[in-house]
Amino acid sequence: MKEELLPRPRYIDRAGPWVGTTLIKVLTGQRRVGKSSILRNLASIYGAEQPELRLVFIDKELSEWDQVRDAASLEKAAASEKGERVALFIDEAQEIQGFERALRSLAADGLHDIWVTGSNARLLSGDIATLFAGRTATLRVRALDYAEFLRFHGREDSDESLALYLRYGGLPFLRNLRLADETAFEYLRGVFDAIVLKDIVQRHGVRNPAILARIVEFLADSIGSPVSARNVANYLKSKGIDASPQTILDYFGHLADAYSINRVRAEDLQGKRLLESGDKYYFEDLGLRSVARGFDQRDIGKIVENAVYLKLASEGWEIKSGRVGDREIDFVCERGGKRIYVQAAYLLPDGPTREREFGSLLALRDAWPRYVVSMDPIRADMEGVLHLSLRDFLLNGERVGE
Repeated sequence: MKEELLPRPRYIDRAGPWVGTTLIKVLTGQRRVGKSSILRNLASIYGAEQPELRLVFIDKELSEWDQVRDAASLEKAAASEKGERVALFIDEAQEIQGFERALRSLAADGLHDIWVTGSNARLLSGDIATLFAGRTATLRVRALDYAEFLRFHGREDSDESLALYLRYGGLPFLRNLRLADETAFEYLRGVFDAIVLKDIVQRHGVRNPAILARIVEFLADSIGSPVSARNVANYLKSKGIDASPQTILDYFGHLADAYSINRVRAEDLQGKRLLESGDKYYFEDLGLRSVARGFDQRDIGKIVENAVYLKLASEGWEIKSGRVGDREIDFVCERGGKRIYVQAAYLLPDGPTREREFGSLLALRDAWPRYVVSMDPIRADMEGVLHLSLRDFLLNGERVGE
């Protein structure tokens, strides 16, 4: 069963400037985040607004397209007849062997308006970008943010709705299921297995999937904390598993290529340089993080931080973590010449926790906006640092503080 075609205006708006251009348009993202639905939505817009175009939509999950297996069969299926213009949409292009060669040939004739989706960063962003230097446009599609979650599930903003989002995440198909552990987690486990087994184990020839599963579990438990290949190797050794740091780094790369985790580099804000250590990792979907680790209310601080990361990423911020002396800034965010600083915490009781979260931001000496996001019901700004509730922040981003 496919997700019902509910529009996601954010992505349609971002794709708008590329409509009708000769660029190769690539929609990338983790499996099951809704790339296919956005592609179908775009195809329907083309059909309504440009009926003179021949529209070809190749969906490799449908048996009718089984014959499109390689470059030659793809070119045949999408060929222009008598010089007509063609709007070509290919869902999960990496399932077609040699699709890059076919796209190069089709793009060369100037008659094809090409859109593709895929679930592997290296294959799509790397190979296509190499073949079509300067002639590609990439749109990263993410799981539903909290506002989209509310709309897809027909819910009002409330503490209960927020708890459901933090527990089950934002994969669009969940709207067809009851949001309860026995149904939602069963579906999420299937998606998790598809990402690990199909997108990583098979594609990269991983010889020991058990090591990969342990690494994912470690990352799920380490959200918000610096992670290195060496401390993962030590963790695996405590479980009786030997793995070299290089093997672990390779697995980090495979997980990132499948869009299941996101790497955040650490920056020395005083020296204005990236640090060699201190990388942090955040899950692309909170529900898959729950499956990888098991949902535990004691992890709520980590979950809140991951949720804040996802909101910032969905709004197009380039994100790093920051260091000011011995203090840490969770998120240093830049976009269009603007910068903001964001700290994330579960609650801010009086005492060391409040001092740590606000103190890190107060140690900064520039004038860019600074925010602390937590689940506290009462707002408590401090010396120019704005305190935002998690619910408000997930709905409105930093704009809630304006």
